[in-house]
Amino acid sequence: MNLNRPRILLPILLCLPLAAGPLEWGVNIHSGGKDPETLAAKLAERKLTCVRMDLWGNDPKYLARFRVAGEFLVKKGIKIEAVIYSKFSAGQARHQDLEADLVEVERTAYEGTRPQIERSRDLLRDFELQNEISLYRGIKAAGSTGERAADFDTPCGRLQAAVLRGMSKAVRDVGKEAATPLRIILGTTDRSFALLDFFLEQGVVFDVVGYHIYPWENHKPLDADPWFGPGGPLGQLARFDRPIRLNEFNAGEIYSGRPSRPTLPDYANAADDPVTEAGFRSLDKHLKELLGQTRANLEAVLFYEIWDEPHKGPPENRFGLYFDEALTLPKVSLLLAASYAGGSLSPAEKGELEKRQLGNIER
Repeated sequence: MNLNRPRILLPILLCLPLAAGPLEWGVNIHSGGKDPETLAAKLAERKLTCVRMDLWGNDPKYLARFRVAGEFLVKKGIKIEAVIYSKFSAGQARHQDLEADLVEVERTAYEGTRPQIERSRDLLRDFELQNEISLYRGIKAAGSTGERAADFDTPCGRLQAAVLRGMSKAVRDVGKEAATPLRIILGTTDRSFALLDFFLEQGVVFDVVGYHIYPWENHKPLDADPWFGPGGPLGQLARFDRPIRLNEFNAGEIYSGRPSRPTLPDYANAADDPVTEAGFRSLDKHLKELLGQTRANLEAVLFYEIWDEPHKGPPENRFGLYFDEALTLPKVSLLLAASYAGGSLSPAEKGELEKRQLGNIER
């Protein structure tokens, strides 16, 4: 998220309040870790009732681990949304196969996706088509802003449209044949809302909009921030007339310092550190605003992510709600998440929130 954000003009939207049920609260857990039974129990205790997982469903070993974790989660009443991948996903063999026959691409994506859905549909209903496609290399025309569908009419954009047509058709077909109501999630990031317009024009089918955002404490509410256009990011997403899932969400302050924002103080990832505490205030501020907004049909907020990954470099090493994979060292951000979800908090944990005047708790 750029602090020195240029002004951008987008079409004025008529955004009417939409009826929506209670927010679902959840977290990204990737594959579920080494002890998915404990993970599921901890999530249920905190009333984090949905998770976002990676599904590499054509890898037998990975699929087996996914299913073990999924079964523990489902037993605890926790819903799963799975990110499904293809040979054309970022980092995979054909990610930049820009000269490929798009008919063959669509068929290959269909054939690679269908068995993944068949092997997991008994555990979940929500399937997301790849991750952060808006950030793929070459997806947006050089020098464009991403505010027009035509900005994504590039070789990479057309390649990915063919991929997503095949993937979405595979999800649809499996759902119809099994008489199972499966949902397709298609996501975007930053101001790349017109990416979804482009994919719609290209015949990609989806039921739910996913969105990743990491707002800072000094940023305006997500239903008003003019940097994203009229109505903020929620207003821009609402025009697709679909449920919205903020399926990666955390404080922007995590990016402060080296290497992401080297001119700003480092985020120390420790209670009482000024930047870390600003991140807690940022979370609290924006979560309160999300509870009160009526601009969009916001269905869920999923924090990124369940635990820190110290083997990665900053800032990717410090997004966790817990410091440790054993789930014994919760952060204040986990306490905030639990307070909004209505989950369990010990007296000492409530005290941590109360002394900061944070959280959705009675005082």
